[in-house]
Amino acid sequence: MKTLSALLAGLSLFISPLQASAGSIASAAPPALPRAVGTGISFQLTPQQITQRYTSAKAQLEAALRLVVALPADQRTFANTVKAMESASADFSDAVEPMSILGYVAADPLVREAARSLEEEAGQYQVALWARPEIYRAFKQYADKKETLTGEDARLLEETERGFKSSGHALSEADRAKLSQIRQRLTVLSTQFEANIADDQGFIDMPIEDLKGMSEDYIASLKRTPEGKHRVTLAYPHYIPFMDGAHSAEMRRQLWTKFNNRAAKKNPPLMVEALRLRDESAILLGYPSFPAMQLENRMAKSPGQVMDFLKRLYAMVRDRGQAELKAMLEVKLQDDPTAKRLEAWETSYYGEKLRKAKFAFDEEEVAKYFPVDKVVSGTMRVYEKLFGVKFSEVPAEGAHHPDVRLLRVDDAAGGGTLGYFYLDLHPREGKYTHAAVAGLIKGRELENGRYQRPVALMMANFPEAVPGKPALMRHEDAVTYMHEFGHGLHQILTKAKYASFSGTSVARDFVETPSQMLENFAWQREVLDEISGHYEDASRKLPPELFEKMLAARSFNRGLLYLRQIAFGMADMTLHMIVPKETSMLFGQFMELVGLIPSPDGVKREASFGHLMAGYSAGYYGYLWSEVLADDAFTRFAKEGVLNSVVGMLWRREVLEKGSSRPEIDSMRAYLGREPNEDAFIQKLLR
Repeated sequence: MKTLSALLAGLSLFISPLQASAGSIASAAPPALPRAVGTGISFQLTPQQITQRYTSAKAQLEAALRLVVALPADQRTFANTVKAMESASADFSDAVEPMSILGYVAADPLVREAARSLEEEAGQYQVALWARPEIYRAFKQYADKKETLTGEDARLLEETERGFKSSGHALSEADRAKLSQIRQRLTVLSTQFEANIADDQGFIDMPIEDLKGMSEDYIASLKRTPEGKHRVTLAYPHYIPFMDGAHSAEMRRQLWTKFNNRAAKKNPPLMVEALRLRDESAILLGYPSFPAMQLENRMAKSPGQVMDFLKRLYAMVRDRGQAELKAMLEVKLQDDPTAKRLEAWETSYYGEKLRKAKFAFDEEEVAKYFPVDKVVSGTMRVYEKLFGVKFSEVPAEGAHHPDVRLLRVDDAAGGGTLGYFYLDLHPREGKYTHAAVAGLIKGRELENGRYQRPVALMMANFPEAVPGKPALMRHEDAVTYMHEFGHGLHQILTKAKYASFSGTSVARDFVETPSQMLENFAWQREVLDEISGHYEDASRKLPPELFEKMLAARSFNRGLLYLRQIAFGMADMTLHMIVPKETSMLFGQFMELVGLIPSPDGVKREASFGHLMAGYSAGYYGYLWSEVLADDAFTRFAKEGVLNSVVGMLWRREVLEKGSSRPEIDSMRAYLGREPNEDAFIQKLLR
């Protein structure tokens, strides 16, 4: 899933200058912000403290920029102008992002609301801040000197100039003001869109007869109402197993509709407005469309290249997807001889029935071998072997919830502590409902020569313990965990000089590559021996015969899976190209014509498609683009050894440590020793 830099995009100009509110430059430096010991973060904040700390952080940024602006033109250097702006922006981000994340994870609704307000205000603030002519003038006075720079310094100058261009400094004063207003409004729309999804905590209270087909453990995990019913929520640990196994077609229909209609009343108008404003911003800046603007600095360089890529993949998997759909319909015909098609709420159910019939294994049986604690500890051991690190669990003092765990990450070769990684693994009311990793503190070189230790946070919604059993994961949950942990490693193992290039601050169509590459490890016997162990006896690893069945089923319904991703990518790009006044019809057409699964009338699936309103706007294709590179990257491990530490350290050194301090394609070339290609990905598609 997405890194939270996508959700919190814009809290640093040079990471994303698109979300940044105006204020005058402060006349006096504020007192330093208090910093906690260890990670440097205190999550135990009241709404008032959030406001106070934000005000202080903004004052510090203003004071730092005031000093930059005041310099005479002939005294400007890279260090006192470009680097000083970067450092001031990074300091602001380090102060604000750990508070913004509380809008997604805090248990107290008042704290969540305060953090969301902060995120919105900070985004608006930075939009207007970096549109100020006096700040751009200071930058241009240095840039006009045309000094020779190399390496990351040269790249920072280039990216900073691009950021100022994006802020409209080549426009007239009136157009620049209009662009700033648009960008500020887009910040508000994005924050509101995500908040509306998070706040739609739907559920259905069901009598026991509606839970036929569900396991005893599943039923035991459900909250009981005073009336004796069982509450099935929209959280993944409830929703996914229910759609896979519940016998009641009517209750599956109701739950599917609630899940896919989250925020359906509030969000569609926000999306329509955002599409229009993005298009207006691109036109103001001289681009033919918003996608053309977004793709300028990505690996895919044009909307045409993206659509050609997606169409080519569609042609490869269309027939396979249609055959898979037909096979599931044949299973449904055994229940309903008059059936003509599969409904959207039936695909998971009949897909699971067909998978069990073909491969003779049950996910509930598999889950017994993947206790959450075992997956957590085993994943650490695997990544220790691969990447030359050492994980230690330390007290998560000051964390935002008692369930949160904290890992210290040390360099195994004696290089000291590299960073910290929070794990927030289980669902709760008001928490972000998907899986993501937030970079809270960016790794970067500080003015005193010390390297700042990065801090990251994983948010996930894995199953909780039930009476008599620990928390257990399905294998797909273990894959997700290894993926998300990969985002954390990308953040923590960085050696980038500047925050703008640190960790996951890479091209949006590359950011998933390191984590998608690691998904492959969850299918390797050597790795499964590390991360699996029966909950009753950890020495009992995943049985070989069960593993063989899982491998045989790995490509099951793969055609439909990729058609769904292609449909999302095409819908995203087309919505941003056409800019319709109503989104549901077009979105639904792509889901039906490309994804092959129609939605009933009145369902607004795009209302909960948060990617389109965050960092993946005109960028959802990036999941597939990144996967091509990820599969190519894994070929070295497949050939030279799954747990080969030499290859692992090469990946760490050439990709994870670099971030975007050089073009991502150069990092891939350095790791592979050749040009990247699609061969491994295409072979997987055709298996």
